[in-house]
Amino acid sequence: MPVYEFECPNGEITERLEKMDVEEIVCPQCHQIAKKIMSCCTFELKGGGWYADGYASRKK
Repeated sequence: MPVYEFECPNGEITERLEKMDVEEIVCPQCHQIAKKIMSCCTFELKGGGWYADGYASRKK
Protein backbone atom coordinates (compact mmCIF):
# COMPACT_ATOMS: atom_id res chain seq x y z
CA MET A 1 0.00 0.00 0.00
CA PRO A 2 1.31 3.47 -0.87
CA VAL A 3 1.69 6.42 1.47
CA TYR A 4 -0.73 9.30 0.78
CA GLU A 5 -1.11 12.80 2.22
CA PHE A 6 -4.45 14.03 3.56
CA GLU A 7 -5.40 17.60 4.48
CA CYS A 8 -8.19 18.58 6.87
CA PRO A 9 -10.15 21.89 6.80
CA ASN A 10 -7.83 23.28 9.53
CA GLY A 11 -4.81 22.82 7.23
CA GLU A 12 -3.26 19.88 9.09
CA ILE A 13 -1.48 17.47 6.73
CA THR A 14 -1.29 13.79 7.66
CA GLU A 15 0.63 11.00 5.93
CA ARG A 16 -1.01 7.55 6.01
CA LEU A 17 -0.45 4.15 4.49
CA GLU A 18 -3.80 3.56 2.75
CA LYS A 19 -5.37 1.67 -0.13
CA MET A 20 -5.51 3.46 -3.48
CA ASP A 21 -9.29 3.91 -3.44
CA VAL A 22 -9.42 5.72 -0.06
CA GLU A 23 -10.28 9.39 -0.76
CA GLU A 24 -10.79 10.70 2.77
CA ILE A 25 -9.92 9.81 6.37
CA VAL A 26 -10.65 11.17 9.83
CA CYS A 27 -7.93 13.64 10.85
CA PRO A 28 -6.06 12.34 13.93
CA GLN A 29 -5.58 15.90 15.33
CA CYS A 30 -9.00 17.55 14.93
CA HIS A 31 -11.23 14.53 14.08
CA GLN A 32 -12.70 16.19 10.97
CA ILE A 33 -12.76 14.73 7.48
CA ALA A 34 -9.37 15.02 5.72
CA LYS A 35 -9.25 14.71 1.93
CA LYS A 36 -6.47 13.18 -0.15
CA ILE A 37 -4.17 15.76 -1.75
CA MET A 38 -1.51 15.61 -4.47
CA SER A 39 1.96 15.61 -3.00
CA CYS A 40 5.27 16.48 -4.63
CA CYS A 41 7.37 13.70 -6.05
CA THR A 42 11.05 13.80 -5.13
CA PHE A 43 12.19 11.16 -7.64
CA GLU A 44 14.78 12.49 -10.12
CA LEU A 45 16.98 10.91 -12.75
CA LYS A 46 20.23 12.92 -12.78
CA GLY A 47 23.45 12.57 -14.67
CA GLY A 48 24.40 10.36 -17.55
CA GLY A 49 24.87 7.08 -15.67
CA TRP A 50 21.27 6.03 -15.11
CA TYR A 51 20.81 4.89 -18.71
CA ALA A 52 24.29 3.39 -19.18
CA ASP A 53 23.10 -0.09 -18.20
CA GLY A 54 21.42 -0.83 -21.52
CA TYR A 55 18.75 1.83 -21.70
CA ALA A 56 20.61 4.18 -24.07
CA SER A 57 20.08 4.02 -27.81
CA ARG A 58 22.88 2.28 -29.62
CA LYS A 59 24.27 3.95 -32.72
CA LYS A 60 26.31 1.96 -35.23
